[in-house]
Amino acid sequence: MCSSDLDVARLAIGQERLLATPLQMALVAAAVANGGQVVEPQPVQEVRAPDGSVVRRPQPVFLGRAMTTETAATLRTLMRQVVDDGTGTAANVAGLDIAGKTGTAETGTEGRNDAWFIGFAPVEAPRYAFAVLVEDSEGTGGDVAAPIAAAVVKALTESAS
Repeated sequence: MCSSDLDVARLAIGQERLLATPLQMALVAAAVANGGQVVEPQPVQEVRAPDGSVVRRPQPVFLGRAMTTETAATLRTLMRQVVDDGTGTAANVAGLDIAGKTGTAETGTEGRNDAWFIGFAPVEAPRYAFAVLVEDSEGTGGDVAAPIAAAVVKALTESAS
């Protein structure tokens, strides 16, 4: 609840009383990737029997719409630009289109930030949504969290090949 106009302004830029977990922020990225639909997080990609055969692959469960498809499409384009030539260029992975958003939240201690990077990949056929949070960092989301996201996405796509 906002107690003043100043609180509204702080929430709009992700400061003060706004709290979010990395899972919640990964769901934000997933909603953009899914055309505005919020999906239930899946803790496993598949369940295998002792012989290695696939017993079950969870299907997406859509929980509702967070934004219009038009808004999601606009955000998808803007998040791609963040990685192409914005604050998230450190998330670039050769041969893979990644969309993302950097974030740097002040901690209240001079020179210490919580560095964020959220996103999804590949842009045109998303398979992965993610959030990277580096707490109590001297850097920003673009220079601290984005390179970690790039390394994780690269490892995911290489293991899927």
